[in-house]
Amino acid sequence: MSLITIAMLGIGPLSGADAASVTRLTVVDSSPTSWVARGLQDYTVSPDDGWSFVASRNFDNGVGFEIFGPPLPGTSIDRWSLNFAAPFEAVLTPGTYEDFQRFPFQDPDRPGLEFGSTGRLDNLASGSFEILEATYDPSGNVLSFAADFIHYGEEDVNNYAVVELRYNVTAIPEPATLALSAFGLMAALGLSRLRVRARSA
Repeated sequence: MSLITIAMLGIGPLSGADAASVTRLTVVDSSPTSWVARGLQDYTVSPDDGWSFVASRNFDNGVGFEIFGPPLPGTSIDRWSLNFAAPFEAVLTPGTYEDFQRFPFQDPDRPGLEFGSTGRLDNLASGSFEILEATYDPSGNVLSFAADFIHYGEEDVNNYAVVELRYNVTAIPEPATLALSAFGLMAALGLSRLRVRARSA
């Protein structure tokens, strides 16, 4: 695979000392009924907390992460797992991937996402994810990656988690903008899914 470098879309660079690369996983918000995210809010783990982020390419030509470290105070989670995949096993590039199914069981024409935490993984999942940055070396190894997603456990909009992933990135969205877009997308997806269910009822 040739070198693929994808620019950040709609994200302003950080300045000065803040321009150092950022690696973190943040659960911005989740419902108490989210099996994986467990109702966490404003939860962040990073290498500064002793956590390791191991990126890989999965068998659907997508990107996977194993994230592990000491549980934060008041929690028992010592591992998160993530897998992202584009439809038709395409290379992940910046853009919005709507109506995903749980990886690796997604239909060929649908995006896939897997989201797990220590001892927990939903059987079914739906939602949407946005890839903000994805760069790879000539061998296809992940150099940097940034994604936001909304995950509905068991395809139930009541079991939601709003999550950010940053891996070796040097620019991030403004928090206010991210929060507005995340919750707006969550509302839109919930309404869309309810309409689909109403039509099929």
